This record gives sequence, C-alpha cells and structure tokens, in this order.
Amino acid sequence: MTTQEQARRMHAPRAIALCQCFNGALEFQAGRWAEAEAALRDSIQVHREIAAASGEALACQRLGVLLTARGQLDEGLAILEEGVVAAERALLRAHCLARLYGSMTRNRLKAGELDVADQYLALGLALGERHGHCATCDSLLFPAAVSVRVAQRDFAAAESFCQRMDAAAEEYSSRIWIAMARQARGELVAARGDLDDALAFYTEARVAYSAAGNKYEAARCLEAMAAVRQTRRAEGDLEMAQAAQAEARQIYERLGAT
Repeated sequence: MTTQEQARRMHAPRAIALCQCFNGALEFQAGRWAEAEAALRDSIQVHREIAAASGEALACQRLGVLLTARGQLDEGLAILEEGVVAAERALLRAHCLARLYGSMTRNRLKAGELDVADQYLALGLALGERHGHCATCDSLLFPAAVSVRVAQRDFAAAESFCQRMDAAAEEYSSRIWIAMARQARGELVAARGDLDDALAFYTEARVAYSAAGNKYEAARCLEAMAAVRQTRRAEGDLEMAQAAQAEARQIYERLGAT
C-alpha cells in the first residue's frame, strides 16, 4: 500500500495533500503533465480545506510552473498570485514567496514582459537577502536572474549569478544544479557571442537533464543549441539545428508544452 493510499484509508487530509503535491512534482518532471495537474489541483483543494497555507502556496507554485511550461501564461500567473495570497499567511512565508516570485519571473519572461519579470525577481532576491538563502528557492531564482540580466544586456550581473550557481552546483553535488548552472552559463556566453562555448555548456546541461529524467528542460537546451547553430553557421550547423529543433518539438508535443 502506498503512503497516499494509507493516508486516504486513515482519512488524513494533511498527508493526502502533501502526497498529492509531491506526486504532482514527480509527474511533472517525468513528463506526465495531465496527471501532474490533477494531483496539484487536488493538493491545492485539500490544503485549502484544512487551512494549510504553506502547502497550498507550494502546490500553487508547482501548478503555476506547469501551466507556464504549457504556454498558459495568464492562467499560470493567476495560480501563482493565488499562491502569494496563501504564502502571506503561511508559517514558511519567506520560502513560499521566494519560490513563487522566481516562478512568476519566469512566467513574465516567457510573456515578454521584462520589466514586470524584473520586479518579481527583485522581490524574490530581497527575501533571500533578508531571510537567508535556501537551495530550493535559489534554484528557482538564480536561473531566472541570469535570464533577466541577459535580456537587459547586464552581463556583469548575469555573470555574478552564474558564479553563484556554479558554487552551489559544486557544494550540493546535484545533477540538477549542475544542469541548471551549465544551462545558465550557456545562455550568458551565447548572448556574449561565444558560440562554441555556448554549445558545450548547453550540451552538458542537456545530458544532465536527460539523466535526471527532466525532459522539458532537456528540450529547452536542444532548442537553445539549435538557435546557437543557426547563428554560428559552421559546416553542418544548419542540418544539426534542424534535427535539434525537430527533437525538441517532438518532446514538447508529447508533453503538451509550448
């Protein structure tokens, strides 16, 4: 019997809500997004019924990330805003808000609203400075910070965040942190015009994401690699770019992502 089945049998709503939130995160990473959405919506509902604000906020954050990946940007932002309301009364207020602001930054970046994304990023970073850094919170904030600063052409600030990610990857010895650090570094060096290095970093990130079972981020790396090759145009680059785009598109279609 699974933990969730035991929780339902014992009529333990808090345990059910936690299991559903965890299941949603796992299903999202594994690429089973319909199951992930159902689990996260269930988690949000049960957390609300028992007035567990921290759990509600975190489930909203994870659902917002999923909807953002699907391209449902306004709905994703609305869910994240609901999470902020819950986080304001949560015991883990600072952690919940930092994660939500990181996800809201990514959502508005994808919507093309750089100024709004920068505002959410500032809110998230300020929480870290006031309350101390958390590996999970930073894993959402730092990659978004690199993307915002690159979009602003503030490469010195982007470099600072890349260095912090490199340090965290070394400290935690985590495959996901390594993947995120290489992906962020690839984004920065590509913007600087160091295309050979960008391909190397994106390739390393893609391998790490694939090994961790994170198909969505692996596809994002493929898409970035295709863009770099289209810019570089060395021998064979255009053909390899087309192949990478086709592979990324197939992954997106299977996931329901945009």
